[in-house]
Amino acid sequence: MKTKVEPTAENEVLLTVDMPAEAVKKAYDRLVAKVRDDMQLPGFRKGRVPMALVVQHLGADYLRAETLEVAIPEWGDEALREAGLYDDAVGTSDLQAGPLDEAADYTFSLKVQTMPVPKLGEYKGLEVPQRVVVVSEAQIDAQLAMLQERLAKLEPIEDRAVQTGDFVLMDLEGSQDGEPIEGAQGADQMFEIGRGNLIPGFEDALVGAQRGEEVVFDVTFPEDYQAEELAGQPASFKVNVKEIKGKVVPELDDAFAADVSEFDTLEELRADIRTRMQAAADAGARREFRAAAVDKAVANAAVEVPSTMIDREAHRLYHDLEENVGERGLTMDVYLGVLEKTEEQVEEELRPQAELVIKRRLVLEEITKAEGLAVSDDEMLEIIKADAAALERDPLQLIADLRESGRQEAVRDEMLLAKTVDFVADASVPVAMTEADEAAAEDAADAADTAADDD
Repeated sequence: MKTKVEPTAENEVLLTVDMPAEAVKKAYDRLVAKVRDDMQLPGFRKGRVPMALVVQHLGADYLRAETLEVAIPEWGDEALREAGLYDDAVGTSDLQAGPLDEAADYTFSLKVQTMPVPKLGEYKGLEVPQRVVVVSEAQIDAQLAMLQERLAKLEPIEDRAVQTGDFVLMDLEGSQDGEPIEGAQGADQMFEIGRGNLIPGFEDALVGAQRGEEVVFDVTFPEDYQAEELAGQPASFKVNVKEIKGKVVPELDDAFAADVSEFDTLEELRADIRTRMQAAADAGARREFRAAAVDKAVANAAVEVPSTMIDREAHRLYHDLEENVGERGLTMDVYLGVLEKTEEQVEEELRPQAELVIKRRLVLEEITKAEGLAVSDDEMLEIIKADAAALERDPLQLIADLRESGRQEAVRDEMLLAKTVDFVADASVPVAMTEADEAAAEDAADAADTAADDD
């Protein structure tokens, strides 16, 4: 075998492969022998048909084409190794292969896309906008209001009519032209008035009704009502108001704090809420900052990603989307129908995201090499111990499981990528964030984590 490598574009070469006649004949004979093993003709036992008869029966052109179908992938892998391209190849294309003569030398060529090596720009001392978040009293009040709602109780109301916000226990009968509407009958149904969960006009008709009163009114079903036969149709309802209940929330005082927490006073509870909310806000700001720092380092680097890598990553992202859609109880056919798009169109739209994911990974890996970063066994053990504690598992068993599954080095690589993200972020200089920076920071927050998680 002889190979010739000619650059054709950045991260792409033309690989020409010359196979000697003896290798061609060997591949051809091996193919014919394999076909012969499975062939059965009248007068011959299976696998005992003479070679000449095999060729006569199937045709030399067919056997030559089948030889190429089997041999070219094998020859291609061998040629990549011979040319020193095997470890760096990320894809091949444009195979040029003519007809085969089993008694002669054979030449074919293909383009090989190679793993791009980024040219790093500035990645230390970068000025990166950082969000400063201060938890407001209004945010704390909102959290306390949620706690109040959890402890709210419904108490009967007997001295007044139904008001917005009340809960009404009712029997209801819906009819159309005097005939009962299927699904519009019910006893002891409880609804919150003013919530907007019922047909438009239904809840309004009950405001002012007294306990024990029977209310009759007309409504019109919405045009987009799920039961198509009722959409846009008028209907009459008769409702018997059986009970009126009001929601009573507990007072915000020290007794409330003691009921919902380990604290004795409301001020202590507020302080704890502020601390936890501030910690969460600071963590979110840190994630944004890390992502923005990585994106700036990527923007400063020069790297061309081969289209084959982008194709594969876009395909992977599509299948991630498919899993997420499935977790919501939908099928991809339904999802695509809502979007009015095909799988190919969605994958095409995912290509820019796919390219960015690859660029992040490549640039981070190059920074890792440039800085000589590594994850020691001790560091890995500490992370695994923390994960085991969170999962309530034996750390030694978790390590054994990682080794058995072959995931140990993959976990080390994930940790190393995260360590590199931390390095870039720690080496950056925080600057005040403008309003224009905020949207970009939010969009990028998950992306750098995605680059680390995906790899």
